[in-house]
Amino acid sequence: MARAQIIPWLFLAPALLIYAGFGGLPIIQSLVLSFFDQTGIGTPATFIGLKNYTDLVQDSYFQGAFVNTLIWMVSFVIVVPALATLLAVLLNSNSWFSAICKTLLFLPIALSFSVVGIVWQWIYQPKIGLLDQALEAMGLGDFIQQWLGPDLGLASVIVASAWMQTSFSIIVLLAGLSGISRELVEAARVDGANAWTMFWRVTLPLLRPAMMIVVSSALIGALQSTEIVMTMTQGGPFGRTDVLGYRMYIETFWNYRFGYGAAIGVVITAMTATFVVPYLRRMISLQERDLK
Repeated sequence: MARAQIIPWLFLAPALLIYAGFGGLPIIQSLVLSFFDQTGIGTPATFIGLKNYTDLVQDSYFQGAFVNTLIWMVSFVIVVPALATLLAVLLNSNSWFSAICKTLLFLPIALSFSVVGIVWQWIYQPKIGLLDQALEAMGLGDFIQQWLGPDLGLASVIVASAWMQTSFSIIVLLAGLSGISRELVEAARVDGANAWTMFWRVTLPLLRPAMMIVVSSALIGALQSTEIVMTMTQGGPFGRTDVLGYRMYIETFWNYRFGYGAAIGVVITAMTATFVVPYLRRMISLQERDLK
C-alpha cells in the first residue's frame, strides 16, 4: 500500500478504535447474547441457539412493533426530507424574517426527545390541549379527534418526532444551499431557467451530499424512536404505537428476558444495515460519477 493511502488511515485510526470499542463491541456482545436465555444480571445464561429468533417470528407484539417501525421509517423518508427541503429553500436568505423563522425552527434541536414528547403530549391533550383549543377557536370543533387514540396514535407520535428531525435536516440543507455557487445560479438564470427549473436541475442535484445525510439520519432516527414513544404513549393504546426500540426495552428491563431483548436489538441493527448502507453506497457512487 502506497504511503499516500496509509496516511489517511493513520489519522482515522484513533476514531476507528474508539468506535470499535463503544460501537462494534456492544453489537458483537448483543449478537452473542441473543443465542442465550438469561433472566437477570448475574444469572447463568443458557445456550438456546435460534430459539429467541423463532419466538420473535411468532410474537404478535414483535410483529406489531415491526410493522409500526416500518411505517415510521417510510414516513420519515418521505415527509422529513420533503418538508425540510421546502423550508430550507424558502428560508435561504439573510432577511430579518428569515432569521426569526430559522431560530424558531432550530429550537427543537436544543430539546431532548423526552421534553419533545412531554410538549406534544400536552398539545394533544383532549379539550385543554393546544391543538383542540386551536380547532375550537377556528370553529373546527367537529374535526377534534383522539389524537393519541388507537386510530391516530401512531401518526401523532410520528408527527412529534418528525418535528424534531426536520429541524436537524433544515440545518444540513441550509449548509448545502450555502455551498452552491452563485455564478452557477446566475448562469442558469441567464439561460432562461425559471424558479421551478432552477430547483429541479440546479439546486436539487447539488444538494445530493446534504440530502444523503438527511435521508440516512431520518432512517436511523426512525429506528431510535424509543424515548418519544416511552414519554408519550408507552406503546399504547393496545400496542398501536409500539416500536422495536421500545419493545426491546420492555423485554429486557421489564420482562427480564435479556437474550430476547438482544435478539430484537440484532433485528434493529440488521434493519439499519439493510436500509442505510445500500442507500449510502448508491449516493456515494452517484457523487463519484458526477465528479468524474
